[in-house]
Amino acid sequence: MAETFRDGFNNFPYDLSDGYIQEGGNGYSGGPPPPPVIPRAKGGKTTAICLIGAVIIITAAILIFNITGGTADNTEYNIPAGGKLAEEYTYDDIPDAPYVQPDANGPQIKIRSDEGGSSRKKLDASEVYKKVSPSVVCITAYEWGMDYVLDATSGGSGIILTEDGYIATNSHVVDDSTKTGVMITLSDKREYLGTIVGVDEKTDLAVIKIDAEGLTPAEFADSEKLSVGQRVFAIGTPLDIEFLNSLTEGTLSAVGRLLNSYVRYLQTDAAVNPGNSGGALVDEYGRVIGMNTAKIASSGYDNMGFAIPSDTVVEIINKLIRYGKVIDRGTLSIGIKNCTLYMSKANKIPQGVIITEINDDSPLKGTQVQENDIITAIEDVTVKSTVELIDDLKKYKPDDTVKITLYRAGNGSDVAYTFDVSVKLISDSGSEVD
Repeated sequence: MAETFRDGFNNFPYDLSDGYIQEGGNGYSGGPPPPPVIPRAKGGKTTAICLIGAVIIITAAILIFNITGGTADNTEYNIPAGGKLAEEYTYDDIPDAPYVQPDANGPQIKIRSDEGGSSRKKLDASEVYKKVSPSVVCITAYEWGMDYVLDATSGGSGIILTEDGYIATNSHVVDDSTKTGVMITLSDKREYLGTIVGVDEKTDLAVIKIDAEGLTPAEFADSEKLSVGQRVFAIGTPLDIEFLNSLTEGTLSAVGRLLNSYVRYLQTDAAVNPGNSGGALVDEYGRVIGMNTAKIASSGYDNMGFAIPSDTVVEIINKLIRYGKVIDRGTLSIGIKNCTLYMSKANKIPQGVIITEINDDSPLKGTQVQENDIITAIEDVTVKSTVELIDDLKKYKPDDTVKITLYRAGNGSDVAYTFDVSVKLISDSGSEVD
C-alpha cells in the first residue's frame, strides 16, 4: 500500500508492507534510500513528517510578503526585512552579496572542548537567550536571478559560524541549491544579501556567506556527550520576521532517531515550527547541540521535533566551506530496500539489503550482480538493513575497493548461492539543483 512521506517540498511514496521508502516503485535511485517511514499509528492513521522551513504562502489578506519594488538603480525601494515590509531604503543600504567560492583554506568550525566540566555554570532561559540569540539569524530565500525586492519563496533560520559572516542552515531552506538568492536578517534587524557557498541534500545542510564583520559565532558542543532528559532550548524564526529569534524550552527526548540514513537525529519536545529550520538547539550552557530540522506534523502528535546533531553539522559544514559539497562520501549508486526478518523467515533467504536497481554509473554495472540480489556483507561485516549498509559505506571513500558479499535466490532448477564481488566506490557528492 503506497503512502506519502512529506518533507515540505516533495512527496516520496513508500510501501508500508516492506517499511521503506521507494521512488516510482523501484526503490531509491542514485544512492542510498531516503528516510525510513514513521510507523503507521493505530486506527489506520499515517504519520507525516514535515521538514520545517515550508514554502511561505503569500495572501492578500496578510501583508507579510507584500513587497513593492522598482528598477535596479538608486531609487527608493521597500526592502524585505526577511519577507516583511520594512521602512524605505535606497538600493545601496543593503550590502551586496559577496562573491565567494568554496575555499580549501577557508575557516573550519570546531567542537569546543568541555572546558570547566562539572564546574561550568548552567544558565537560566533568559541567560541562554542573551548568549545565543545574536548567533541566530532569519533567512529569506528568493528565486535565483530575481531582484531581492520580489516576493520570497521560502524562509527559515540559520546559525552564525564566524565573525566575518559564514552561516549554517538547512539545505531545504535554500531550496537545495547554490543558485537561490537569500536575505539574512540578524537579531538586531540588520539585513544582508547572502551567497550560498555549498549544499548537501543528503544531510540537509548548507552554508551561506554574507559580507559582514564583528558577528557573534555560536559555540558548538559535542553531541556525543548528550543525555536524554537534559534541558534544551530552541531558537529560530517561526512563521515570519515578526517572530524573529523566538525561544522555546523543553527536554532532549531521545538521540539517534532514524529519519534519514545519513543522520541520527536528536529528538526534543521543545516547540519547533515552520521557519525554525536551520535554527539552533542549545543546552543549558548556551552551546549549540543541534540544528532544528523536522517535526511530526500529523494530527494527534505533539512536541516531536528533530535536530541534526552538532557533530554532524560541524563535519558537513566544514566540507561545504572548503569544497561546496561533500566529496569524500562513497556509494554503490544502486536502488535498495530491506530484506526484513519476516521476509527472510518466510522465504528462507538471508536478511540483508535487496538491490532494486543498478544505475548506469554504478560500479556494479557490468559485473555478475543483478537486481534482486541481496547484499549480506561489506568487507565481511554483516549487513541486515539499508541503515547498516549506509553506515558501513561511510567508512570508505570514493575509489576505495570494497568486497561485497551477495546472495542470489534459486529460481526453478537454479540453486541459490552466495558470491563476492570487489568494486571501487564512486563519489556520492550529490547534485546541485538549479
